[in-house]
Parts: sequence; C-alpha cells; structure tokens
Amino acid sequence: MLEALLQFVLKLLPKPLKKLWDKYESVWRYCYYGAWTTVISIITKLLGKWLFGLAGISLSESPVPNGINTTISWIISATFAFIVNKKYVFHSNTTEKSDLTHEILTFYGARFATFFLELGLMELPVLFQWGDTGYIIMTIASQFIILALNYVFSKLVVFKKGAAQSGQTT
Repeated sequence: MLEALLQFVLKLLPKPLKKLWDKYESVWRYCYYGAWTTVISIITKLLGKWLFGLAGISLSESPVPNGINTTISWIISATFAFIVNKKYVFHSNTTEKSDLTHEILTFYGARFATFFLELGLMELPVLFQWGDTGYIIMTIASQFIILALNYVFSKLVVFKKGAAQSGQTT
C-alpha cells in the first residue's frame, strides 16, 4: 500500500523532479519509508503514553514505564523498518540463509545501538522534569537523530552485500 502510494505520487512529478528522484532514489526512498517508520514510532509511543495514562501512570514522571513504552514502540518500528528497507529501499535480494542472518543481526544490532541512544534521549524529559510538552518535543526530535544514524548503518553495513547482489550502487 505504501509503495503503491509512492508510485502514484512519482507519476505526478514533473520531469525535473523525476530526474532528481532518479539521481538520489535510495536516499528519497529511505526518507519516505523512514518518515513512515517515524510516524509508526511516534504513534505507538503516544498510544502507549495514553494507555499508561488510563492506568494512572505518567510517563513524564516515571522512568520504568517510560522505558517499557519506548521499548515496545522500538520493537514495532524496527521490525517495520527492516521489512521496508530490505524490500523497497536497498532492494536486497539475499537468498542465502547466512546472508539473511547477517542482515537481520546487523540491522537489529545497529538499531539496538540507536535504541539505547533513544532511551537516553527519552529520559531527559523525566530527569529534567520538562513535563508532557518536553516529552512530546523530545519524542519528535529524537526521531530525526535516529533516522540519520540508521540510514548510515543500513546503507554502509547492513544491506551493502544484498544491494550489491541486486545491482544497486547507490
């Protein structure tokens, strides 16, 4: 569905923008699917905040539930990101079990590293008592930092071999 939406929009682009798309396709695709991953992360995190709130727990005041909420959001977002990055961004066509295992382990390893960065960033509103507004601002700001770092890891480490196998050079 998301790829169909992207293809529809691409058909509407004027020629100069289409040339720009073609020149930097992997970057644009990563931004597009990264934006959807970010939306999923933000929605799941805010949904968790709402659900904890129903139970009378304020995430802006409680580090343990805040960490649980961030972890659940991360698992959902990282799994979505692996699928779309492999298939639509880096066009990895790995067929060997060892190559797929390598992609999965390095992807989740890199995402795990940025997850710990996100955990640290999401504790700032709690530690400095920034309240709900600070929590929302940090949720959004941390996603931009994570997006950039995850692109570098995915392009240079995770899907490098799979992209080479499918003829991708970007």
